[in-house]
Amino acid sequence: MTQTNPPNRTKRSRVTRAQRVLASLIAGAGVGEIASTERLTPKRTESILREELRNRWVAPAEDFARLQIARLEQMILKLLERLQSGDLKAIDRALKIVDRLDRYHGFTKASRMPEPYGEQDRVRLLKKINEIADRLQPEHSAE
Repeated sequence: MTQTNPPNRTKRSRVTRAQRVLASLIAGAGVGEIASTERLTPKRTESILREELRNRWVAPAEDFARLQIARLEQMILKLLERLQSGDLKAIDRALKIVDRLDRYHGFTKASRMPEPYGEQDRVRLLKKINEIADRLQPEHSAE
């Protein structure tokens, strides 16, 4: 390899560039600014951003909820002293945090009452189960 030929970009350097581009965007830089900093065209910068966002791992909703609950609990703990002294702003903030905690725990969802399940429904269900069981049984041929 000669000095006039730049080395081929490895996958590792592309990943590093993609991470830098995304970090710049998150930090508030515009696509044009990122493109000039990385010496790319705006179109290529947008392509890199799309690819990086598509490859990003997103935590499942349950994990995200647990993380948010832990964060909110820490906020409440930090407000505890101000709450005990009667700081109205702290009380207002704590109520908002508790409301958000309730949402993450699912307390704000209206719970449906189960449908009444009568004897006729039980008989009908049992009949269907028996019909399915009969169909699954191998047919006995007369020997």
